[in-house]
Amino acid sequence: MWDQFNNYVSSVQTYGDLSPDLQIRQQVNQRLRHRQALKIEPWCREFQRVTRSSPTLLMFVYQAFQRYSGIEFSRVRPHDRLIEDLQFPLVCWFDWTTSFCEDFIAQFGVDLSELFDEAEFVTLADVIIFLELQVSQAIPSQG
Repeated sequence: MWDQFNNYVSSVQTYGDLSPDLQIRQQVNQRLRHRQALKIEPWCREFQRVTRSSPTLLMFVYQAFQRYSGIEFSRVRPHDRLIEDLQFPLVCWFDWTTSFCEDFIAQFGVDLSELFDEAEFVTLADVIIFLELQVSQAIPSQG
């Protein structure tokens, strides 16, 4: 009986440790409220100026990162820092990078699982430039 109770308490604590911090997520969204919310096309154009990335990749990142983080991505900009500003490790589920890599391979046919580490990037633009490079390297050059 006590073993079951202890297991339950342990699983509740673990779930809390692995879950997104909803309070921090709310704080991040609150800090972004002063920015204009952009529809996906203008958002992609703003990121293209900085990253030179394809609209397909940008739309994928916009939708996927919003889904993983709960952050209102229409207000996120290229210079936003993934960890310091957007608090990605805290606002996402602990395994969001695994889900992202699975979604990325399904969308682009490129396996990032050995390459993608959120701590290696400073800004969201850095992430997108990295992703664009991975996609472009995976496509055989036409010669």
